[in-house]
Amino acid sequence: MARVKLMSAMAYDVETYESTGAADPVLVVRGELPGATRPFNIHRVYKGAQGVYEEVLVLADPDGIVQWESKPRNIELRGEMFEDLFRRGVDEPIDIKSTREHSLGFYLDGALVGRIPAFIEAPDSARHAGVLLEATEAALKKGSILWVSIPQQDGTTVSRPAWYVQQGSKLFLLTGGREQNLPNIEHCDVVRMTVRSKEIRATIGEMDADVRVVDDTEEFERIAGLGLGERLNLKDGPDALERWKSTCRMVELTPRD
Repeated sequence: MARVKLMSAMAYDVETYESTGAADPVLVVRGELPGATRPFNIHRVYKGAQGVYEEVLVLADPDGIVQWESKPRNIELRGEMFEDLFRRGVDEPIDIKSTREHSLGFYLDGALVGRIPAFIEAPDSARHAGVLLEATEAALKKGSILWVSIPQQDGTTVSRPAWYVQQGSKLFLLTGGREQNLPNIEHCDVVRMTVRSKEIRATIGEMDADVRVVDDTEEFERIAGLGLGERLNLKDGPDALERWKSTCRMVELTPRD
């Protein structure tokens, strides 16, 4: 393919543009994350050899995973002396899971000619605003019910209720021995937490949490010691600490914003 340059490009929310007249370069997600985008426009300017090119636009998430790919469309450039502007509307909803920066790639005849950042806004998302994290942390302090969805090595996922020791936004869980069985959690990088209120018997929030295995003996003893007060009717009382040290693993869960 003859060399073509992407001179400039922008993706912007249609509703915001129509209400304010400003082409703010963001994609807006409706409601809670994950959610679908509102209609947006893509403007781009190419400069290159005269001819007809097949154009495909690709939106990728922060990990490079394609979230949307446009249908191929032919565009015509007038030649090296010109900068050609094209406009394209995207009405189909695109599922977005994160407000982290995405990227929009521009392909002509199968070759990448340019890429720009795609900024995400989710104004109605409690998770994005930090409200969900705060509400979840407050609920956990009241002893609400925590369920953990844990990926398994065979590709399945199991969900288990779990008791925990809370330190700020971090949660510490024991697994193994005579305590709760949270299969494979110590081998996971991320698990899904569901927090349910005892008072209203409803789900308060769901969020991913990073997993860290607590290997440090001093940290294990400190956190487990706090857990003695959380566990009622322990047959071995204070001696449970030694049992936990010999038969259990401890993991730390840190909720993601």
